[in-house]
Amino acid sequence: MSIADPQAVVRGSSGGRSRRAVRAPANGYWQLVAKGEPFRLLFPLGVAVGILGVLMWPLFVWHVTAAYPVPQHPRVMIEGFLGCFVTGFLGTALPRLLGVPKVTIYEAVGFGAALVWAAWLQYSGATLWGDLVFFSTLLTLVFSLGVRALFRKDTPPPAFVLVAMGLLSALFGSFGLAVSQVAPGVMPLELMPFAKLLLYQGFILLPIMGIGAFLLPRFFGLPNRQSFPESLVLPPGWAGRAAFAATCGLAVVASFAIEVAGLPRWGYVLRAGALLLYFFREVPVHRAGFGGGSLALCLRFALFSIPAGYVLLAMIPERTFTLLHVVFITGFSLLVFVVASRVVLGHSGQSDKFRAPLWSVLALSALVALAMLTRVTADWLPRVQLSHYAYAGVAWALGVIIWAAIILPGVAKPDEES
Repeated sequence: MSIADPQAVVRGSSGGRSRRAVRAPANGYWQLVAKGEPFRLLFPLGVAVGILGVLMWPLFVWHVTAAYPVPQHPRVMIEGFLGCFVTGFLGTALPRLLGVPKVTIYEAVGFGAALVWAAWLQYSGATLWGDLVFFSTLLTLVFSLGVRALFRKDTPPPAFVLVAMGLLSALFGSFGLAVSQVAPGVMPLELMPFAKLLLYQGFILLPIMGIGAFLLPRFFGLPNRQSFPESLVLPPGWAGRAAFAATCGLAVVASFAIEVAGLPRWGYVLRAGALLLYFFREVPVHRAGFGGGSLALCLRFALFSIPAGYVLLAMIPERTFTLLHVVFITGFSLLVFVVASRVVLGHSGQSDKFRAPLWSVLALSALVALAMLTRVTADWLPRVQLSHYAYAGVAWALGVIIWAAIILPGVAKPDEES
C-alpha cells in the first residue's frame, strides 16, 4: 500500500467547462516519515551506525584510536545497527498488519535518536549507560506497539510469536548485562553469558525466524503459510502454527542455556536444528526454483550462512568467537540488507526491481562474503591477525556504502504505483 498516492483534485464550474484532474504535490521526506514509515529514517541511521561499528577495527589497527574495540564493537552493531533496522521494520509493518494507528514522526525521531545515542555510548566505552538507553528504547517500542495492539482490527501472523520472543530476549539480555555491571554480585555468574546470548543472538535470530516465515515466501514465489483471513478472533489453524513457532523459539532459548551450562556443541546443534526445522516447514526454500533475481539469490546465501555457521560452531566449539562471524556477517547482516532492499524498493515505486539483476546488492554480497572470510581466517593467521580485522571492516563498510548509494535514496521517494 502506498502512503503517497497522488490525489486527483477535480474541479468544475457552472459555465460548463470540462473537469480536470490536478496531481497533488509530491510528499517531502519528512512527510513520508510522518505518514507512518519510520524505516525511512531508521534504515539510514542503521547504515551509519553499522559503518561506524565496523570501522572501529581499522581505526584501532592503524593507530587512529587507542581503545581496543571489545566489547564496544559487538554492542554498537547489535544495539545500534541491528536495533535501527529491527525497529524501522516493525514500526512500519506491525501497525499495518494490525490495522492500528501508525507510528508518529515524534516516535520515529525518538527511537532513532535513542538508538544512535545508545550506539555512541557503547562506542565511547560507556557500556552500562548504552545498555540502559537501549533497554529503555526497546521497552518504549514494545509498550507503544503493545498499546496499539489493544485496538487491533486484525490478528498478526502466528510467526510473530517469535518476534515477541526476540524483543523479550533483547529486554532481558540488555537489562541483565546492565545489572551485572551495577551489582556484579547480585546475578549468578552463569546469567551474564546467558544474558549476552539473549541480546547478541536471540534478539536477531528469533525475529529473523518470525518475520522470515511471513516475508520470505514473497522472495521465492512460495505459498505463504502465515496468511490467514482478516479476523479479530484467532482463525482456524492459527493457534497450531503459533504453538509450533513458540516451540522452536523455546528450543533456541534452551540452546543458549545448554551452551552456558558447558555443552556448547549440543547447544549449537539444537539451535541449528530449531532454525532448520522451522524454515523447512514454514518457508520450504528447497522447493523453490533458482530464479527470482538478485534479491532471492543473495537471500539464499544469507539463509544458508546462519545454520552453516552454527554447524561449524558445533564441529569446532573452541573457535566460537571466530566462527560466530559466519552467522553475524554473511547471515544476520546480509539478510537484513536484502530484506531492507525489498522494503525500500517496494515503498518507493520500484517493485519492478524485485526480480531484476541488482548489481549493488550483488556487490554488497560479494564484499560481505569477503569480509567474513577475511575475519574468520584472521584467527588462524596470528602474524596478520589484526590487519585482517581491519581489512574485513573495510570490505564490509565498502559493500554497505555501495548498497546505500544505490538503494537507500529510495527512502526519500514516495510510492506512486498504487
